Amino acid sequence: MKSDIVHFLREMHRKYGLNALYIPSDDVYCVHRKGRAVQNFTSEQFYEFPKGYRENMYRPLVKIGLARNLNESYRHQFVINTKQGIKIC
Repeated sequence: MKSDIVHFLREMHRKYGLNALYIPSDDVYCVHRKGRAVQNFTSEQFYEFPKGYRENMYRPLVKIGLARNLNESYRHQFVINTKQGIKIC
C-alpha cells in the first residue's frame, strides 16, 4: 500500500462515506459504498489520473446514486466481499 493512495482514500471516506479495501496479491484497491462496488484500480492506474480529476470523479456517483450509475438490473453483480483484503477505511 502506498501512503499517498491511502491518504487519498481516507479523504474520500471523510467526504463521501466511501470505504476501501486493498488486495495485496493483485495490488488492487477496491472502493465501495455499503458493499456495492464503485471503482477498482491498481497503483499504476491511480497515477494516470490527474490529481484534480481523482477527487472529483466520485462526486457525481454519490450525488446521482450508485444504483442509477450501475444500472439497476445488474446491481447484484457489483457486490464486493468486504471480508477479503486489508481494510483501509
